[in-house]
Amino acid sequence: MEIVGNKVPVCKYCGKEYVENENIPKDFPEFIKQAMRYKPACNCEEQEEEKRKIELEKARQRECIKGKVKRYKDISVMDNKFLNSTFKNAEMTAKHMQISKKYADGFIKHGTAEGGILFYGGVGTGKTFASACICNHLMENGKTVLVMNLGLYFIKLRREWAEAENDVLNYVKTCDLLVIDDLGTENVSEFTIEKTFNLIDTRYRAEKPMIITTNLTPEEINKRLGERIADRIAGSCLEFEIKGESKRKFDKRKFAQWLSA
Repeated sequence: MEIVGNKVPVCKYCGKEYVENENIPKDFPEFIKQAMRYKPACNCEEQEEEKRKIELEKARQRECIKGKVKRYKDISVMDNKFLNSTFKNAEMTAKHMQISKKYADGFIKHGTAEGGILFYGGVGTGKTFASACICNHLMENGKTVLVMNLGLYFIKLRREWAEAENDVLNYVKTCDLLVIDDLGTENVSEFTIEKTFNLIDTRYRAEKPMIITTNLTPEEINKRLGERIADRIAGSCLEFEIKGESKRKFDKRKFAQWLSA
């Protein structure tokens, strides 16, 4: 409340004068009566209080989302190179990067994606970079992402067995986006094929999108990992081949400049 010259309080939001409060019990002490003498003639204070509650709830939800994003991020395989891969520092003339950007933007716009992407091609052609750009864009916008390396996953399973698998499959089922990086580089056995199928099938049945990067063609996936895995991938992912020479070339000029500095 603000006091003007006539001593009648006014609303600090709209400036409207308060009105006399005629509902003060007569047996109240005089100092309480004086404190209750005027009441607002508007509902500005109630509206502002409601706005404050809404903002507090939004802040609480944002913190919950941040915590959820961080939880998935903490159990994912993301090194500094992965985390620093963004569309801002990408060469966006490449077709696969244009598709990746549209995919990420559509994901945020619609809340999810209609399907996933299988990026396949030679070593060092930018498959992991493209998927990393998508992941970082989604996480910046509050989406949960789980990035998996199957080799490390199999090691974890052999150490911890069923309990570890159940925990990971729960994350696989609930995250907004699952990324399996470098599918097919691990040694093939009945064990690895079964566990890979469990991962992909869990995601497939949850009807949620996944991105897979691999050096194998779809035909080679079928031959190396089996028809069941190839069928699940084909039924849930757009197959996109990334062509070109490896971008993983050592910068000799930069190294020479460092030596001579």
